[in-house]
Amino acid sequence: MKGRVEKWIKTAIIAAVNVLLWAIPSNVAYLIAQNRDVLLGRYGVAHLTWMFLLIPISIIALYLIWSNEKNKKKRQFQVTALTLSIIVPILLVDLLMRLAQPKQYIMHKDYYHRAPNTIVHGTIHDVPENAFSYPEMRPGYPDIEYTLTTDERGFRNKTNLEKYDIVALGDSFAEGSNVTDDDLWAGILAQKSKLTVYNLGMAGGHPGIYLETLKRFGITLSPKMILCMIYEGNDFRDSNYKREDTFGHHVSNYFKSSPMRLALQELLIGRLGSAESKTSEDSLTSGDSHAASDNADTHTSALSWLPVAVPDGPDAKYYAFTVKSLLAHFQTKDTFLRSKGCKQTFVNLRQIKEICNSNNIRTITVYAPDKSHVLLPLIRHNVPPESLRAFMALKENNLPPSDELMDTVMARLDVKESAVKEFCRQESIGFISLTEPLREGIAQGRQLYFTYDDHWTPTGHEVVANTISHYINEHPVVKTDD
Repeated sequence: MKGRVEKWIKTAIIAAVNVLLWAIPSNVAYLIAQNRDVLLGRYGVAHLTWMFLLIPISIIALYLIWSNEKNKKKRQFQVTALTLSIIVPILLVDLLMRLAQPKQYIMHKDYYHRAPNTIVHGTIHDVPENAFSYPEMRPGYPDIEYTLTTDERGFRNKTNLEKYDIVALGDSFAEGSNVTDDDLWAGILAQKSKLTVYNLGMAGGHPGIYLETLKRFGITLSPKMILCMIYEGNDFRDSNYKREDTFGHHVSNYFKSSPMRLALQELLIGRLGSAESKTSEDSLTSGDSHAASDNADTHTSALSWLPVAVPDGPDAKYYAFTVKSLLAHFQTKDTFLRSKGCKQTFVNLRQIKEICNSNNIRTITVYAPDKSHVLLPLIRHNVPPESLRAFMALKENNLPPSDELMDTVMARLDVKESAVKEFCRQESIGFISLTEPLREGIAQGRQLYFTYDDHWTPTGHEVVANTISHYINEHPVVKTDD
């Protein structure tokens, strides 16, 4: 009798866990604020995936729980055999899919690049990627037909010289995400300065990768100047420098890159993320539950001001940014300087400078601000304090009162840039800030960032090229002999 009671208790626990997972929705407002997919109008992708996985796991667990002494071993064998018969074919199919798919990147231990000598064409649509989005949709940047050309080294360049005057390092902001070859700031800079410019930018990189890329490729091009573009949006993340030689890290990377997992995720999003007849606000207010009502109130308060218009009037363009990007500016200077990401970035910049010094190369740090950094001074008087607090509270609980929050954020807005500028001054590294030129351009009604993406538009690339060209005119580079 005691054993039967225990079985019923375990059954009840398993059932309760399944019911709770389905009953408790994800924070839809936060998912939208982070530009993440919402499935069935109430769940994040990871949340729903685990709920689906838990169903067969629960069935198997119940099958084993309700075994007896006579059939216990038989059922254990059946479960083991069934599990292996499912897992082994999945692993084989996944391996075949990996072998069949074209390699977009060539990975090395400390750096990577794209497949060499390729030309990719496509269209960029500046629209939200997800079916559930902001309560009031705004027009984005017009569609862009793009061409992405890689050279024999696997980097985005249309020339192939033995030597270059300038070599650029950086991530997607240096490489040029979402724009065509002819609109890249590096190419525009070459035209304006009459100097040769080689672009070693690689999407997804960080300062540790910039350093290794410089060692492997940049120095061999005998440049007179290195432009190391630091994007504040992700170059200072502690996660950039987590240990990559552990078994767990390799397993995690292998799983994340699984083509089968990505295909199943895409299927889930395609089938369960559609919102043809409902806006995100409709989905939150549907039903009679208090939870749905509270979620809708949070969503409306936190997101109703986005995308935000700049400047006021008929020339306004619209911009949205994530809650995490804004919260990244909410830390104090001491907290930033103590972070692993900041310390390691400074170490890498110092090593880049040392390598350049030994090769008689001038080192310049180009500071690329994120969208929220540029926009906040332009919109501070247009965002209701309660809405700003509700937006940040989607991720952060320890916030000052609404009437103090904007002043606090503004006081900390330039912490990262000021710290990098001071570091460069101490290390005798040149420093170019793109913050004010981008802010001035946006204030004039030019759309320099995409509405629903964090990268620069072609107009933004032009402003960046003009800013760097102006610096070079004031600090001339000796042109490399052909």
